[in-house]
Amino acid sequence: MNQIYISYAWKDNKTDQGRQREALVDKICDALLAQRYNLIRDRNHLTLGQSIENFMREIGRGNYVILVISDKYLRSEYCMFEALEVMKRKDYQQRIFPVVLSDANIYSREGQVAYSHYWQQQTEKLSALMGPDLSDGYSAMADVAQKILDISDQVDDFIQFIKDKLSIDPTQNFDTFITHLTNQIKEDSRQLRSTKTILVAGTGSFQLPDEINWCAQKLGQKIAAYSLITGGWEGVDYVVAEAFAQQLSQDDSRLSDRLTQIVPQGSQPVFKGGTVEYTEPGVIEWLVCLRRSDLVILIGGVGGTYETYQYAKQEKVPVIPIVCTNGDAKRVFDHMLNHWDSQLMGRISPEKFKSLNQYINNPETADDVVNDVIEMVDEIIFSKTMLTS
Repeated sequence: MNQIYISYAWKDNKTDQGRQREALVDKICDALLAQRYNLIRDRNHLTLGQSIENFMREIGRGNYVILVISDKYLRSEYCMFEALEVMKRKDYQQRIFPVVLSDANIYSREGQVAYSHYWQQQTEKLSALMGPDLSDGYSAMADVAQKILDISDQVDDFIQFIKDKLSIDPTQNFDTFITHLTNQIKEDSRQLRSTKTILVAGTGSFQLPDEINWCAQKLGQKIAAYSLITGGWEGVDYVVAEAFAQQLSQDDSRLSDRLTQIVPQGSQPVFKGGTVEYTEPGVIEWLVCLRRSDLVILIGGVGGTYETYQYAKQEKVPVIPIVCTNGDAKRVFDHMLNHWDSQLMGRISPEKFKSLNQYINNPETADDVVNDVIEMVDEIIFSKTMLTS
């Protein structure tokens, strides 16, 4: 799950600036929570007995971090330690969204020098107390001293990074700030798709009705942004895998990295390609596939496909049946509407789900249906990856 951490100087709500800062952070949090983003705020997250330092390190490992930079922030040991933990990440530049408040004097040379001088003074004060070897030993005081030294050494680099990074002031352009943040998260989600795996199951016969064949071909092409698992059967498994492989060859991607076929021991998949894994026959075949899958798509089917749905429900894996291919897919569609599970289906509403019930009479209409399916796949995977339940 990708989390958004918010780092700010929050133990200061008795001054006008402190109250204004708290109100701004409340507004940012409310906007993100309303969109169901997984937001972590230390004031709410920390409970009695939890380690503040561990939480600060968690912020450093966070996927996205909003830094609300104020004068108090730049003079706070806790806040600056959080900031330096974030900057240790190799990809930190894309994941930090700074909010520079008006009292943070980082855009003038005098202000930058003042913050650097402040942390040098903190180091000198500690040196006077502890001697020149501040970080020697393992005492709590030595640990604090090491943090102060680190901040003093790196405060200039941190200020330079924040100063040079695009900063949208939410006090002036709140909606633009939120849109910039959420658009970056959505773009990262698109780039993560190849690490997410879709299981496709359906009619296991080479004599496929036209609407199933068209949908399987289109799906294999369009699902190539993800990784694919099949059971290695004839019919839908074969058609989807073949179209998937053809699309990856055009994208110059290795098929063995993206296609896995799970087959019973002693058998071979009908489609020759990808990575083949062997398992015991029977129920374990379904479970091995489902435990590796982030989502299931069903096309047609005459019994076994419905069982895939039943096992997917048990394993809490979302399912999208292409209803217009009939058979088990239609049966699953009807059952899902009568037993709607909004947790599994993310932000997909029953009304939107019903829009899949379209008529297919040629490859073009099949393409339209599959486009709608992929849109739902993207939305569900995004919800599972980026949002709270």
